[in-house]
Amino acid sequence: MKKLLIVIVSLMLMLPLLVSCKTDTDGQKDTSATQSDEKQIIVKNMQGREIVILCWDFGYNSKSILGYTGEVITKIENEEDYSSVDVAKAKMRAKIEEEYNCKITGEVVGGDHNAFTNRIRNMVQSGVKDFDIVFDNLTFLSPFVSSNILYDLNKISTIDFTNPWWDQNAREDLSIANRLYFMCGDLNTYDNDGTWCILFNKNLLNNLNLDIDLYQLVRDNQWTFDKLVEICKSANITRDLNGDGVLDEKDQWAFGTETYNIFVHVLAGGDKIVKKDANDIPYFTVTEESVFRSLGKILEFYNDQNTVMVGNAPPYTGKGFENVWEATVHKAFIEGRELFYMCGLINVPSFRNMEDDFGILPVPKMSADQDRYYHTVSVANMSVLALPLNVENVEDLGIVIEAMGKYSREYVTPAYYDIQLKYRDTRDNESSEMLDLIFSSRTFDIGAAFNWGNTLTNLMLLDMNYTSRFDAIMDAAQVALEQTLESINEATLD
Repeated sequence: MKKLLIVIVSLMLMLPLLVSCKTDTDGQKDTSATQSDEKQIIVKNMQGREIVILCWDFGYNSKSILGYTGEVITKIENEEDYSSVDVAKAKMRAKIEEEYNCKITGEVVGGDHNAFTNRIRNMVQSGVKDFDIVFDNLTFLSPFVSSNILYDLNKISTIDFTNPWWDQNAREDLSIANRLYFMCGDLNTYDNDGTWCILFNKNLLNNLNLDIDLYQLVRDNQWTFDKLVEICKSANITRDLNGDGVLDEKDQWAFGTETYNIFVHVLAGGDKIVKKDANDIPYFTVTEESVFRSLGKILEFYNDQNTVMVGNAPPYTGKGFENVWEATVHKAFIEGRELFYMCGLINVPSFRNMEDDFGILPVPKMSADQDRYYHTVSVANMSVLALPLNVENVEDLGIVIEAMGKYSREYVTPAYYDIQLKYRDTRDNESSEMLDLIFSSRTFDIGAAFNWGNTLTNLMLLDMNYTSRFDAIMDAAQVALEQTLESINEATLD
């Protein structure tokens, strides 16, 4: 009886392993069964296929975006120059190339962004097969939806977007009429870089004798927009350092920001330009009372030129700076002359060598009674994956993309998140805690990506007459939205 029990127990222990290794008639792994919680992916011999990636260089000619080398591929040729993230990407590529008998190549291109996107358009319209995968931002990719340039990723049966290496909020928020034209997850890192936050200068906070634990405010659900304004207006933080009688980019400021952040604050209140109905059809919510209530508070604060430096607004835009952001709000924070700086995580690596210590905070809620914090990405400074419409053997490509996601989750994300971002670029454990909160509360506004009727553009204006200006554009915005939906439906019928 004892021997029989041992045999039975042994078979029970082996059963999950036997099931998970089951193969189908093509010799591919059967993804219907998993071992424990680990997701299984299809493995297939790609017969030496070359997977070519075209990637926009987000750090091109920038002094504030440091360390970006590309998505999946890298523009660094010498391995001795690799960061830990580059090493992880190389390891991921090598594993896939070996297991799938394929080659992953491509280029990271900067310069003229319109020329970059024209390459995508020309490839599809001419029928030439130059590359398989594109990484670019939402602003430049969204026009391709109406012109039928991008492949609907939801049609690829070999990609399972419910897998943990895909951003589930992006899967839900970036779809339109149940089509998905761009996506992000572990296989790209610049979606993390494009996530917005607030930085604060610890030394300046202490020197101002502000007895405030900002991290505890977050934990206690008291980190709100009103609290931010209250702190910024206290203790005479903004000062004319050089005594010339003018507050400008050379002085000390309570809050440094840009006009895009007006939209970010609105979204932090749980609002959006558009939301979607049960059929995944967008409808405008930008003129709802809650949005206008937030706008009133935000614009009153942003127009306070004794407290807030809006880097890309007058008078700074008329001073001939090569990069107005880097010359104003970014420079002030590096030099210890700015208590709060609202920006993307793309900026954090450029602060590694600043003398003062800094911390990372979530974007504050609009009110303490919100269910949670809300964060977003820059539609111009984050990457998403897209496929040109005429990509070849798309089901096989989907298999490789799934592998990229899975192995990026294993290799790249730990290197990026736990090593580069959490332990090298930040200087305290609390900031790491804040990053966990920020990334877990991301949301995407497809209305910002498409900017129908210039709705996003109008959200970014400092003009207090927001009610009248939205009244003037909403009819045209609705027409633009409907034209996009019509183009999507027509493309489906072709």
